[in-house]
Amino acid sequence: MILASESLVACVIFTAIFVGGVLWNKEAFLHEYAPEVQKRFLESNPDFVLQEKGERTLGLILAKIMMCIFFIVVLTGLIYLAGARTFGIGVLYTYIIWSVVNWYDVVVLDMGIFAHWKKVRLRGTEDMDAEYNSNTWHHVKGGFFGTVLGIPISLICGWIISII
Repeated sequence: MILASESLVACVIFTAIFVGGVLWNKEAFLHEYAPEVQKRFLESNPDFVLQEKGERTLGLILAKIMMCIFFIVVLTGLIYLAGARTFGIGVLYTYIIWSVVNWYDVVVLDMGIFAHWKKVRLRGTEDMDAEYNSNTWHHVKGGFFGTVLGIPISLICGWIISII
């Protein structure tokens, strides 16, 4: 029961972080939008300065590494509270919470909120309903990548729990 509650709380926190981030600065998440949406946005906003691919990739990698460290700390605390005291239980509990949040992100946030809620659309692309809904395969592939990324994160959290 504790693990289910923690998974729910993790989804709420994840939603607050990412929906809040998109509402605060939609353009920072430009790479997450469908290619047609990105193209229209860039054409209709000539004042927008797109970072060079190398800069954008490095920044994205650094942001993802920082988020992984943040999630390791949070997940370790959550699984400890849920009763994990051994490496194996720590890995299992972490992977369960990680997977719930990962697929919640894909289904609810990416394919639900971000595809249908006009408030999170880039300026100049508000009318592109079909294009916003066309990015499903991209998000599903991201979900599988997230599933694989959860393995080393879970191993690290399990290792930390075994030390504590």
